[in-house]
Amino acid sequence: MELEIRLLGDIRIVGDAATVTCADLPGPIGRHLLTRLVIDPFPVSRARLVDDVWGGKATRSVGSVLNATLSRLRTALDELDLDGRELISSSGGSVNFKRPKGTIVDVELAHHHIEFALRDLRAGDQREAARRASIAYSISRRPLLTGIEREWLDVERDRMHHVERRSLGLLADVSLSSHDFDMAVQLGRELVRIAPYDERAHRSLMNALQASGDPSGAAKVASDFTERLNADLGVTPSPGFKIPLTTTP
Repeated sequence: MELEIRLLGDIRIVGDAATVTCADLPGPIGRHLLTRLVIDPFPVSRARLVDDVWGGKATRSVGSVLNATLSRLRTALDELDLDGRELISSSGGSVNFKRPKGTIVDVELAHHHIEFALRDLRAGDQREAARRASIAYSISRRPLLTGIEREWLDVERDRMHHVERRSLGLLADVSLSSHDFDMAVQLGRELVRIAPYDERAHRSLMNALQASGDPSGAAKVASDFTERLNADLGVTPSPGFKIPLTTTP
């Protein structure tokens, strides 16, 4: 049986016979545990699970809570017409989510599509590159376990943010090369919004504004970026970053 596992946004596990939703899982700890197990294709030690899920707030009874939560997760996954004990197995002090063959996880799907989009772009297939980048963007912009703050989640969120930025950048580049300047500007503005210190993102928006006939807008983007870098980080843009002329030749 193939499974589609969505960890971003509202958690959902879709099987052939049924769907397990966020509401079917045993509370925030259950959602956190499931996400931590699914996102790692290898067995995770119980000590690592406790550290990642509870952080420094684990109580003396954390082992019992972990066992009870894993049991309730297995029961919830039984609804997929699969044995929850086989999906979430415990052995040798480790816990593992054993994915059935063909399982699709949205986090991995986003990475897959942006990597192939970049390959398609290098091969000159802009249409396919844009299609894949659009999928990667739509997935990566969804939140991961909203309201929960842990170091391991920060790492995963940064990885998704990187996919989001790469996807937007690719879509903006394709729009610009296709002479869809309005779309290139729109995508460029969104890109600099989510990446306020990214010089490449600002270059992309400046190029789009110049191409759309708005050199003064491009100059303002450059000026604002230079001021932000200086005020917030105490640095300046690279030597090649120049404020464009406000008039066209």
